[in-house]
Amino acid sequence: MRMLLLTPLLIFGACKDGEPEDTDTGNPNGPPPPPPQVQCDAYEYRGATYNCDNVDRCDNSAENLTYRLACCECDPQFCNPDPNCPVDPELPPLPPPPPEPPQGHSSCMTCHNGAQAGQPKWSGNLLSNPHPFGAAAYLDCVECHGGNGAGVGKDGSHVPTPPEIGNETRLQTDAVAYFNYLTMTGVDKYPSYTVNGTTYEALDWIQFRNPGDTRVTNVGRGCGSTGCHGDEHAAWFAYSPINTEVGFYSATMYTSGAENAMGYNYYWDTAADYSFRPVSDPTWTYTPSEVGRVGGLLEYPEYGQYGQNGGQYIYQNPDYNAAALDNDVHNGTIEAANRLFSGSNLEKLVQEVVTLNCGDCHAGSMGANNRYGDFRSSGCSSCHMQYALDGRTNSSDPNVPRLEPANPDAIAAPERPHIDAHQIRNVAKFIQGGFIRGINDYACAGCHQGSNRTVLQFWGIRLDQNQDVVNNFQYPANPVTFQNTANWEQNGYRLYDPAVGNVTFNGRIADQYLAFEDYDGDNRDDTPPDIHFEKGMGCIDCHGSHDMHSGTKDGPILGVRSHQSQVVGQTCESCHGDIEDYPQTVPCVDYNGQSAECATDRLGNPLRNITRDPQGYFWLRGRVDGQIHFVPLTKDIVDQASNRTHPLTGQLLFSPLASYAMGRIDNDAGNGVGPLQADPNLYDQGFAHTDKVGCVACHSSWTNNCVGCHLAPEYNADPANFFFSNTTGQRITLNFAADFVYQSPVMFQIGVGPRDRITQFQPGMKMFFRYTDLNGDTSNVFAFTDRNENGNNPNVGGRGAFGSLAHNKIMPHSTRGKVDNSNEGPRYCNSCHLNVDMDFNTYAAFKDAYLNGDYANLDFNLLQAVIGQGTNNANNDAIWVHMVSGQGSGLFAFDANGCPVNPLDANANRQFCQNQAPADTFADQVNNIVYDLDKLVEPTGVSNGSSGHPLLNGGQSLNRIGARAPGIAGPLGIDLLERLTNENVGLILDSYIDSNGAAQGNAANYIPAP
Repeated sequence: MRMLLLTPLLIFGACKDGEPEDTDTGNPNGPPPPPPQVQCDAYEYRGATYNCDNVDRCDNSAENLTYRLACCECDPQFCNPDPNCPVDPELPPLPPPPPEPPQGHSSCMTCHNGAQAGQPKWSGNLLSNPHPFGAAAYLDCVECHGGNGAGVGKDGSHVPTPPEIGNETRLQTDAVAYFNYLTMTGVDKYPSYTVNGTTYEALDWIQFRNPGDTRVTNVGRGCGSTGCHGDEHAAWFAYSPINTEVGFYSATMYTSGAENAMGYNYYWDTAADYSFRPVSDPTWTYTPSEVGRVGGLLEYPEYGQYGQNGGQYIYQNPDYNAAALDNDVHNGTIEAANRLFSGSNLEKLVQEVVTLNCGDCHAGSMGANNRYGDFRSSGCSSCHMQYALDGRTNSSDPNVPRLEPANPDAIAAPERPHIDAHQIRNVAKFIQGGFIRGINDYACAGCHQGSNRTVLQFWGIRLDQNQDVVNNFQYPANPVTFQNTANWEQNGYRLYDPAVGNVTFNGRIADQYLAFEDYDGDNRDDTPPDIHFEKGMGCIDCHGSHDMHSGTKDGPILGVRSHQSQVVGQTCESCHGDIEDYPQTVPCVDYNGQSAECATDRLGNPLRNITRDPQGYFWLRGRVDGQIHFVPLTKDIVDQASNRTHPLTGQLLFSPLASYAMGRIDNDAGNGVGPLQADPNLYDQGFAHTDKVGCVACHSSWTNNCVGCHLAPEYNADPANFFFSNTTGQRITLNFAADFVYQSPVMFQIGVGPRDRITQFQPGMKMFFRYTDLNGDTSNVFAFTDRNENGNNPNVGGRGAFGSLAHNKIMPHSTRGKVDNSNEGPRYCNSCHLNVDMDFNTYAAFKDAYLNGDYANLDFNLLQAVIGQGTNNANNDAIWVHMVSGQGSGLFAFDANGCPVNPLDANANRQFCQNQAPADTFADQVNNIVYDLDKLVEPTGVSNGSSGHPLLNGGQSLNRIGARAPGIAGPLGIDLLERLTNENVGLILDSYIDSNGAAQGNAANYIPAP
């Protein structure tokens, strides 16, 4: 546990001046409250309890590393260098501290660090050195933050706040000022201002607050200064999807069918056009092979400003009346049915919802920054200078209020959240007398809170926004048993901390996050954590500098790319290789400064934490904690003859099931035996799944499908209510609701991803849109078609009668190697293939009804059992395979209002169902179906849905034969659909591995002995 004890601390006189109401102390009547002393004599970390009074900060051995990491997490002081440690000859020496400059210490050093006259910088025992490593080990505060180091006291040293922000009194009375103080969203748009004869730019104050903000680094200041990171990381990061938020801004406009605002028509018309702020790449020329690269992006527009009348603005504008919006989409008589008209009022309303709902997920502001789990900085500092989860600092600066915010679930003016420790983090590193941990997963969780909640999935937690499981309304079936996250403490990752007393994480309570779900009653977790997390790895162990910054020293120039898939270089093969080859390596210098052979990403960039030893084994050094992990290699796992054993345990690495499932059928046991069948007509010589199938298709155990999302902005100009643009920081006249219809971890689909490999897909942007205008009238419900006329364009060009809206390739972070007693494992053969033990009579009856649109005669009770409780196809049913192929199940039909049409859902509170449960209205609505959201593709290979990621090879895919846009990732083509799901002409396996990892049919004759 962690206890806070208040103890007195010396407060230096240099910090006492200024307006009491304009201090950063949280105490208007005197000096700041004394900082708490963190007691770490019984700190719980990853299932063990540590007494940090006994930690040896000078012991760099692997055995002591977890102890040190635990104590660093409890109190960042334990990560600071200990000057009493003897010099470690294996570590680079720290440069000698510079002497006190002739003019004396800066006022920053005196006030915040306590540096005394005649002593070198950072010699005080208060605020810790933020950069105690490398050539910049003794930076002065002003070198990063700006301000006046020669000033007297706070007022003479700090950059004053812009008048639009003002002092604490204004923050408590001016909601616009407080929003921008908290988020920094629109501060860069403020004009210059003069205080005491000195003129400041708003950017000066942003830099003072955060020298890592990308609006600062982009102009060569703060972290982006020449000689710091300006020529490398900061320059790359300016173009990155994390900074631009290009995915949310541009992908939404592509999906809605609006014309590209930049006029680009590249890459199957999927090129990006919008960003948080304008971006320009002067080095760009259109090169088709650089898939997704563009020369610039526009700032996302804002039309909802409060008090801004006339023209295109929404405030008091009758042109935005609900009834008029029907004219803003193409009608159904032309090919482009339901595409947004560019420049229309409906397009502007869609854009407003994006900035309201998703527009704070970029590095150009501090995000919402107002509740537990969401506190963060902006730019580089978002990751490299982590905020405390509860917003209450653990730094040793006496000038920071210790109990702010008072309520970590809901910050209140004039409060602000604070950093956890005043220490820059990147990768774990030992320095003389100290250990600095790397960026942990909590830094990622604050932003990666999209529909799949990627980081939480990595931890084995699923979001259930509507609390359907707790209320026994989970669709299509409730799990047999489940556990919420209220008391969940696996591996030290906990959302609700009893020491803090928070009741929300990212604004959600424990019943909305589930730690365990067992849908089929086998006592195994159907939503288990990723095996990499289970083994002690963190997000940055895979996603390093290249993936995060969109660039690597001496690597390819990526520029501005349109989608994340065009930037991420890390693949499973980067670490594990494939069935025939070990991972590629290049000479490198590892994180210990030693020459080594490093693995590479798909772009050839060295992965400095993954190295090959002289025996050919690969090892990963944890970037978060410095721990060493053995990396199993696919070739060793499928090759029985090699007799390769684990170098630490001596256990044989060969896996018979892996050899059968992944191996190649070519009589060469060195690359596995392959999925042999008794009937030789069922396979081709030389076949291996790994030629066409991506690792994630089988090895990701679950993903959180969000099927149907209602976005419902409403006009609200009530002077008492305040809503803000996440792009400009302005007060706007719109509020909104974003409601999921169904979320389920059970079903999944496969399709063809950007790398032209079969992978998992997920419903994406299944958006139903409606608007309530200034008269209180609500528009019809809209669902859109993309620029390639897919998504909601039924009965045109071979498409089916029902649109399925949008779907995309996803990288589920739920990798599992095998089924075990506690957790479900990968997708085995019967998840995607028909086999001889399936009931084809029932399957034929299902297809006859479903493919003919006879939803009334579907056996929904069977569908509920097969799919709702059929995790990883435990029921061995052909209907499951039909769903997985993307051809639909019948479970996700919706009417014109986006209300589900089925006889199973008894929840009368389903979104936009007029307070009537779908089960009660099914008989009346079954003939009014307009959308079928999991029927992604027709048996011909023609897509019913929208996908926006072009193939990275720039060409067309043989895996998508029949598709109208074969150069874009999307559903399977006709050949694959028939092979997987056609019981008359496709493959019906006579040998397979079932969902429990057991051999069935004749498979035991071909799976090698262990």
